[in-house]
Amino acid sequence: MSMSGYDSVDWSSSNNDIYSSYDSPAFNPFSSTTAADYEPNPEPSTSTATFPTNDSSYQDEYDSSFKHQSEPIEYMKITISDPQKHDNTLQASYITYLITTKTTLRTFASQSPRPVRRRFQDFVWLYQALTLEHTTCVIPPLPEKHRMTYVKGGRFSNAFIERRRLGLQWFLDRIACHPLLQKSQFTRIFLEASDFQSDRLALSTQLPETATLLESLTDVLMNAFTKVTKPDQRFIDMRDYVDKLEDNLNTVEKLFSRIVKRQQDMAVDYKNFGWSIREISTLELDIDMPLRQFAETAESYSGSMRDMADRQSILFMNELHELLAYCEAVKQVLRKRDDSQIDFEELSVYLQRGIHERDRLVREGSASDNPKLAEVELRIQEVEYGLGFVFVLCLLIRFFLLLLFAQQLENEVARTSDITNNFSDQMTTEFETFEKAKNAELKDGLAAYADSHIDFYKKGIKAWEDILPVLENIQLGDAKGDTSGDENTAVPHVTPHESRPTTTLTEPFPAEMAAATEGVW
Repeated sequence: MSMSGYDSVDWSSSNNDIYSSYDSPAFNPFSSTTAADYEPNPEPSTSTATFPTNDSSYQDEYDSSFKHQSEPIEYMKITISDPQKHDNTLQASYITYLITTKTTLRTFASQSPRPVRRRFQDFVWLYQALTLEHTTCVIPPLPEKHRMTYVKGGRFSNAFIERRRLGLQWFLDRIACHPLLQKSQFTRIFLEASDFQSDRLALSTQLPETATLLESLTDVLMNAFTKVTKPDQRFIDMRDYVDKLEDNLNTVEKLFSRIVKRQQDMAVDYKNFGWSIREISTLELDIDMPLRQFAETAESYSGSMRDMADRQSILFMNELHELLAYCEAVKQVLRKRDDSQIDFEELSVYLQRGIHERDRLVREGSASDNPKLAEVELRIQEVEYGLGFVFVLCLLIRFFLLLLFAQQLENEVARTSDITNNFSDQMTTEFETFEKAKNAELKDGLAAYADSHIDFYKKGIKAWEDILPVLENIQLGDAKGDTSGDENTAVPHVTPHESRPTTTLTEPFPAEMAAATEGVW
């Protein structure tokens, strides 16, 4: 699904839609403005929002994500290689990976920084730092730390290390292809810092504070039972596309698992077949050596098939896992965008209530059109005025507090309107980046799958072609002990190239058969 498909969709809203346009007018508490003038809508606001001083990091957090939306992608190539195990008596053993970078970014010290070594915990730090710095971006996921298919052979086995290395390679490749993440200072420190621990501690102070567990749980519970009032069709299409992609990837993964299992079982069968031929060679001493060579060929073919299955499992199936995790990351950012729109819509509702309450207080004291109701209001006012100056003062305090609350709420609505619209624009860019990465990874994965089959069949053809001359050179004995009976009994000998004699009919063709076949011929 390409984003160009969205161009054919009409995203315009009708004039009667209360969410169609938001332009915050100057707030005048004594004007005749009604609540309809402040109804919520998702268009950017032209008013200047007043941000609380203790929330300045929240504003900077969104500004850093939105101001580079149209920046081009610079050249960056990152290679992970040479995994090494480090044994430490003070802490558990761990694996480090050599990271080599080539880039044209001017923020780096050179176009080919000095290679550095990083362990898995350092990758976790980079992921968390990018998540806090760019809250509106789809941060590529890390490979799972404890996957049962990985730890079957131990976390220091060659298969586990290779799978993790490939997962980390895809993680850095996605960062290198992202216009914002590749320019992050955290990415630069991770890729070129020689004193990484000190630089990491220095940069950690610049990260925004994370939400507490109680705050995160509260937001999840509140938004879980709240839906967007006016959903955007673009993001509905995105979510549907990602859901269908996940379903297809899960189906491919299940089928591919069955294929790999079948290949592994067949590899075991070929190995047992070779052993059986080897057992026969111990009985047939005349052709012992050719049978042994045939058994070695069958075992070699079994090894090639097993290598093909392992290679496909490491390259293709592992990539399917990472793509599924990438899809889940996209869905999380889509949910965050919906949460931002929900906040905007709820604040807009609160603002409408404040405007209605303000209008009600302004209208207090005015006579009603109904004479009986006006008389009742007059009696109530006489009682209220009789309470004295305290009541009037409380009423004025309540009125001005409501005006102040309405002013602050109006600024918050304007701010959330801008955040929601910027988030929507950023999400469109993020989805395009996701599609490009997904297409490139699927292309590489399928190419690796095809290459593994080509290499396997080349090895198989060579192995069986090499054994054919050995089988053809097997010399069979005269088998003298097999003859019995009369000594004059001769066994006819027919050479392969000897032409067979033609048979001539000496008797006439029967008349009955000639009559029966007359209509056929």
